Amino acid sequence: MDGYLEDYNSFSKKPMPLVLFPFAIEHVLRIARVLCLSGGNALLVGVGGSGRQSLTRLAAFMSDCEVFQVEISKSYALEQWREDLKKVLRYAGAEGKKCVFLMSDSQIKEEYFLEDINNILNGGDVPNMFAADEVAAIVEKVQVAAKAAGRHQLLNAGSPKQLYDYFIERVKDNLLVVLAMSPVGNAFRNRLRMFPSLVNCCTI
Repeated sequence: MDGYLEDYNSFSKKPMPLVLFPFAIEHVLRIARVLCLSGGNALLVGVGGSGRQSLTRLAAFMSDCEVFQVEISKSYALEQWREDLKKVLRYAGAEGKKCVFLMSDSQIKEEYFLEDINNILNGGDVPNMFAADEVAAIVEKVQVAAKAAGRHQLLNAGSPKQLYDYFIERVKDNLLVVLAMSPVGNAFRNRLRMFPSLVNCCTI
């Protein structure tokens, strides 16, 4: 485990000076096990500063997954949020690469952030997020992926909708959502009631 941490710190722009005591190692292994699953999403419940995000980054490194995390600012709003989501979905679905979308409750600036995450957890997509020209570009990229995967029926007779469905299928396989949330206060309980996929589609 120390070897993985040394490798991570040598490659990362933000090294993590972690002390890997047994309890922390157990959590890294639990998270890594979840990330190895297809559609392995996780809800990490604990107070802030307990190492949830750092351990997730280490587990993702061990699992050869790229980590995406939004950078919240005062001007960060729906447009910036949706652009970040598009980037992540394209990486997972069009490029077909494993990635972790890591988000903590301190980054949930608006409740529609969770609504979109709920949709991604449940169906692999956010309805009507991509414009028509963006969908066309995705379909074109997915055709190349379908050919490489031997999906000849999809190539020969597949409609744009079927190819986009294949894109969503790849998103579900490659995008791993990890949410780090604190159980303190009413916000956590209210959010779980409002967005059931946070529980139903995640390993807690």
